[in-house]
Amino acid sequence: MTTTGPGHVPPLPAACADWCRAQPPAVLVADEYVKIDLDLWNLRLAEKGIDLRLVGGGPDGGRVETGTGYLRRSDLWAAGRRARGSLEEAVVALYMCAAWLSSHPTRSGIRRGVPDFRVPDRDRSGWRSVSSHGYPLVLHDVVDWLDAPGEAMNLLRHGAPAGRAGRGVPDLGYPLASLYLSSLAMAWSEQRIVPVDSAGIGTLIHAGWTEVDSASRLTPRRFQRYLELVQAWANECGVDPLVVEMWLVRDWHHRRSGTVGAGAAVRTPRDRPGQ
Repeated sequence: MTTTGPGHVPPLPAACADWCRAQPPAVLVADEYVKIDLDLWNLRLAEKGIDLRLVGGGPDGGRVETGTGYLRRSDLWAAGRRARGSLEEAVVALYMCAAWLSSHPTRSGIRRGVPDFRVPDRDRSGWRSVSSHGYPLVLHDVVDWLDAPGEAMNLLRHGAPAGRAGRGVPDLGYPLASLYLSSLAMAWSEQRIVPVDSAGIGTLIHAGWTEVDSASRLTPRRFQRYLELVQAWANECGVDPLVVEMWLVRDWHHRRSGTVGAGAAVRTPRDRPGQ
């Protein structure tokens, strides 16, 4: 794996260690869920001419195709596993990540709506790295680069390495790109790739991280540094780095609102009224 060195690692906050160690790691991240308006999403996909329909889970865990459905992080991981098989499955996995991220009440980084990851018709001529439907092939090929997350991020956002024809994925920022890479890595890499969120970056800056001064200043190299920092804190806590990332987001909102304790239990679908 290509790395950029250890960089500056600020001290692990005691609140982070306490919260992370108190969580049930087997279900905490996998069960993080959002509610999806499937009818609205599928209508907007159809209006854009995107040949794809999202499905979700019901309160009892069954498959739901209309109305309100639920998407869990574990659903994104399952989609990431299928994504290695075909470009079509990779597109489905990316749209599932987009739906999860845009519907999440405390995460940001994607506009509220349906993105379009196809290269516009006017730009496709001469790009052999774009499928017949307009999707950059790197969306599928990036799975082979997961052991070098910074390079995978650069490939996904900016296209093939120098000297090769390639095209990055349009309408793709760091939060969504990192969530997609994280979902792929759960099945296809021994290394955890942790999503990045502006709230989490804000917490790291508050803790003394000096690599960036805002999420808008991220680069593939700085994304790699971010992963190394989260991994270092996770090692010190003795937990999965995905758990640390959840604390980073929760702590920012806790400090911003002052109304919900960052130590509160994570809500899962079983916590819904009547369950």
